[in-house]
Amino acid sequence: MVLAVIIVFAILYIGTYINGELNDELEDTYPSTAGDRTATQNASLSRMDNISGNYDTGIDIVQVVIIITLLAGAVGAIFIFTKFR
Repeated sequence: MVLAVIIVFAILYIGTYINGELNDELEDTYPSTAGDRTATQNASLSRMDNISGNYDTGIDIVQVVIIITLLAGAVGAIFIFTKFR
């Protein structure tokens, strides 16, 4: 179970890194001012900013769920071991 949690956290943080790098690379290829960019470029930058902001919130929620699941598993294990005592 501990190994599964470590793998999930690693995947979450690697995904966060990849998301940030894609956002940075996309911003570097577009003109710096909104007036110089096309409407499609402005929309894609806006969408990437929205995805990045919401992704951070989603990661926080997933981390809380993982921690609650671990704690519930530990409490469940205590109940199982004390039941057969």
